Amino acid sequence: MLALLLVALSLPPRLTAAPAGPVVLDGVLDEAAWANAEVATGFTQFEPTEGIPASEATEVRVLRGADGLVVGARMWAADPSQIRTTLSRRDDDGDADAFVIALDSYDDGRTAYLFGITAAGVQFDAILEGDDDDDSWDAVWQSAVQVDDRGWTAELRIPYSQLRYSAASASWGVNFQRVIPARGEESFWAPVTREEAGAGLVRLFGRLDGMAGLAPRAVLQVRPYTLLGAARSEDPGVPGTGSVAPETRAGADLKLGLGPSLILDATVRPDFGQVEADPAQLNLSTFETVLQERRPFFVEGSQIFDLTIGGGDGSLLYTRRVGGASPILAAAKLTGRTDRGLSFGVLGSATGEGVDPGRLYLASRLKQELPGQSYVGAGLTSFGARRDTVLGQPTVRAAVAAADWGLRFAGGSWLFEGTAAGSARGAGDAARLGAGTYIGLDRISGYLLPGFGLRAYSADLRLNDVGRFRQTDVAQARAGTRYLWNQGQPLGPFRRLNSGAFGTQTWTLSDGANQGLQMSTFHRAELPGFQELDLNVSVSGLGGVDVRESRGLGPIANQRAARVRLGFETDSRKRLRFETSLSRSFAEGGGRGAEIGAEMRWTLSDRLALDVDAGWSRQDGLRGWVANESILARPDGLRLALVAGRPEALTEDALLPFGADPSLLDGVVPYGAPAGVAGTPYYVALFGARDTREFDLTTRAQVLFGPTLSLQLYGQVFAARGRYQDISLLAGPDDLRPLDTYPKRRDFALSSVTANAVLRWEYRPGSSLFVVYSQGRDTDLFEERLAETAGPSPFGLGTRRQLGDALAVYPADTLLVKLSYLFMR
Repeated sequence: MLALLLVALSLPPRLTAAPAGPVVLDGVLDEAAWANAEVATGFTQFEPTEGIPASEATEVRVLRGADGLVVGARMWAADPSQIRTTLSRRDDDGDADAFVIALDSYDDGRTAYLFGITAAGVQFDAILEGDDDDDSWDAVWQSAVQVDDRGWTAELRIPYSQLRYSAASASWGVNFQRVIPARGEESFWAPVTREEAGAGLVRLFGRLDGMAGLAPRAVLQVRPYTLLGAARSEDPGVPGTGSVAPETRAGADLKLGLGPSLILDATVRPDFGQVEADPAQLNLSTFETVLQERRPFFVEGSQIFDLTIGGGDGSLLYTRRVGGASPILAAAKLTGRTDRGLSFGVLGSATGEGVDPGRLYLASRLKQELPGQSYVGAGLTSFGARRDTVLGQPTVRAAVAAADWGLRFAGGSWLFEGTAAGSARGAGDAARLGAGTYIGLDRISGYLLPGFGLRAYSADLRLNDVGRFRQTDVAQARAGTRYLWNQGQPLGPFRRLNSGAFGTQTWTLSDGANQGLQMSTFHRAELPGFQELDLNVSVSGLGGVDVRESRGLGPIANQRAARVRLGFETDSRKRLRFETSLSRSFAEGGGRGAEIGAEMRWTLSDRLALDVDAGWSRQDGLRGWVANESILARPDGLRLALVAGRPEALTEDALLPFGADPSLLDGVVPYGAPAGVAGTPYYVALFGARDTREFDLTTRAQVLFGPTLSLQLYGQVFAARGRYQDISLLAGPDDLRPLDTYPKRRDFALSSVTANAVLRWEYRPGSSLFVVYSQGRDTDLFEERLAETAGPSPFGLGTRRQLGDALAVYPADTLLVKLSYLFMR
């Protein structure tokens, strides 16, 4: 009898969709169809206390109509005054009570469509894959809510045309979620546990029966737009005065359903004027700054093309490349999935000036599902740029092919995953071929989650024409584990406690050089009052050399360094929340650093929300790369290039005697000529003790006039400055030679003040009006000056002076009005 009870408890809950009669979408469940429908109830908490019944009852009914599903939900509340009806922009729950339905219409236990509605009537939707959701996907659907003296109700009408599904499926996966922010509560109809969540949420869904015989629904959406605008900037011919350039533009987006699981998206002359500006940043590392993709055409459905290289080392497709060098003329993507679990996508884009495409981008992706939540996949990207007829540059061609896999075993609790990639750049005998691979073995369900990984990438692996990649010519091993103490139940003074420890050892692949060991540990505690406390400790540079910091001029011995960070977050249930953090860093040789961060999230009312993020940091005496300089050794002394560059570019009038002892270059390998020959050139890396100061204040405010009408205000002030002292020359990995006679100053300062205002009105489903105003002012100074004539250092400027200088710059202003209209069948 006990065995039968355990089996019954392990079965997923089921609900049958009832036939839909006439339903008026008004948020009131008073039609006869609702009374005759089966009810889903008995929700279970995930937060704050996993596994216990929800504090308030929730009842959900689903009707199957001819064109779509209709969902009705009653959220009971003992005290309706505690229901939060905070307005927000679409795809933001805005700290309001919310209800969500998740549909696994593929019935594959892997992906699901989320449709959510808040008690204020704000819609949000997303695609859920694994335990991550992508809210860039926007469907066209209808909803209505009502708040009454018993709680609140919601009605949602979801057209089949917005879903991809198999007509052969008689049953779909489904789950319902209720969020009560005043209590910090999340509850689910089909229970979700922390032990299993990491292995994928969709496989834990219940069942929605009654879906047999569903006919395919084709979708046709055409969204033309028109744009009027003007940009004002400083007239280069008359400093201090502005010139205005008017702008008019028209284009269109197309979405065509070629079947229930095959969609064609296309765009002609897309406009991204409503997109928020990229934040200002200071990047002194050897790695590229990765910017978030915000452009709607690329973010929607981006998970289909996601092929991550090495678990985070890079990505086969980085869409910020597209349109970075020239405007996008047209782009299209075809995505779909077969009944046998093969998903695919093809994306192409042409960019150029006028109507003349000069750069072509192509990306394709295949992913085959296997039993037991496993998969194998492949991807291909290519890039082509025409010969530049002005500069005479040759045609650039590049291609990358990659395969990836994720194989689960031991009941799905372990994942063996990996990628293999190869690249070709150039043509014929000049082509550069590269390859790389990554394999990882990780436990993904349970309370103790160990993991291991190996990666190796050749020096000629090139992904950055279409994708992004951090580092080549590298081999690396990693190991670590995470642990959820006491199975997620209260432990001592903590409501929940997580810990983890990780280590990474790196080598150069081509010669086996040791690049050092890094280790870190973290502890994250949730307190009984819903506060959170974080402690992170990391150490790096344990042995080995850094092969990148000299920018190609040889390795330099790593400096041992340590960093400690402590963070605290206030009660997540409150409308006013704060996050603070403090970190200290210490480096071998006396370098020190400190960083303070603070964030405020304040929901002032149901119609007004304010976010403020502030950060300040300083570093003193940290070793940093200054420049790569050309030096000529002559019988009468050393000569330095006035402007840094390779020796082959030097001319006689661009040389400067600088009084350094010729022995400074003893043992240094000359550049292209034997030592001792008159005029022997050297190309060397210089390092210095770097001091920096950085300040960043970012503010976002949202004014909500209704669920579909909002004003978003964004502003950032940013200032950074730095200086280099105690300049030295890199003569060998452990040989930094003082260069007291270095005649240049390499200090820097940059600042910016950016503002952006976006008025968005979705005047009918899928159709919108944007009014956008933006203004930017910035200064940017990276010095290369003779110290004796340079004047005061920009490092001496205070933050207030830097921002004042930025405000004195003539602004770049843009005003845009964009109107789009959705034609849908």
